[in-house]
Amino acid sequence: GAGVGGAPPPPPASRPGAPGSTAGIQLAIEEKLVVTLSRDGGLQGMEVKGDLQLLITDAAVGKCTLPLIMGDNAGFQFKTHPNINKALFTQRPSTLALRDPSRAFPTGSALGVLKWRLQSNDEANVPLVINCWPTQTSDDTFELTVEYELNEKFELREVRVCIPIAAGAPSGLQAAAGEATYDKRTSSLIWCIPIVDSSNASGTVEFTAQSTTGADGFFPIDVSFTSPKIFCELEVSEVKSADDQSPLPFGKQAGMSVESYQVV
Repeated sequence: GAGVGGAPPPPPASRPGAPGSTAGIQLAIEEKLVVTLSRDGGLQGMEVKGDLQLLITDAAVGKCTLPLIMGDNAGFQFKTHPNINKALFTQRPSTLALRDPSRAFPTGSALGVLKWRLQSNDEANVPLVINCWPTQTSDDTFELTVEYELNEKFELREVRVCIPIAAGAPSGLQAAAGEATYDKRTSSLIWCIPIVDSSNASGTVEFTAQSTTGADGFFPIDVSFTSPKIFCELEVSEVKSADDQSPLPFGKQAGMSVESYQVV
């Protein structure tokens, strides 16, 4: 088959109303990740931004409540939509329900019912750590080893590591995982690993390249990936009718993707 090369990763399948479910209630739980790692090791900062979107496509089931299974979620800040009953959300077990129980959720457009945020300086939280080791062998020539290390709480998909090399294609290119190709258009080495899990929790790519600006020429390194797992310990296992508490059928998509991830 064709190599993944410089193809951009597809967006995560976490839009409301994703194919595969015809239920009148669709939930989408989506997190975006912003990470800045230091090239010398250590995390400069990480932010997780998440939201839960509710899409009602059948007005007959618009009067519903969402019981939540919530973990500890230390460090997370939560915000409910103004029309959501905040008291019912903050008590345990937690429920997302409209402030006015006689009203129904709007039909036909996704409503963000809950948002959350986590800021962290703890590298142990980062799903994937990238280490880059440039060694100068002569004036403008460097040997580089770039390594990824997985946080095994996660399984990552469509992992893409982009290393700038302005001076042209590297030599002696060896990828111990996935596939690495030089993209002339962006003057960068694109290293793609379709799935990173416990079976390939770390991997390296090695090459020799030129740089007239020293080791700085190989930074910032840009990273992207998606994951079916989210940071927030939040689960919707059922949706109930607000009138008689009977269970209602629903479809659900969840996932995390990178908004910005750089090694600087």
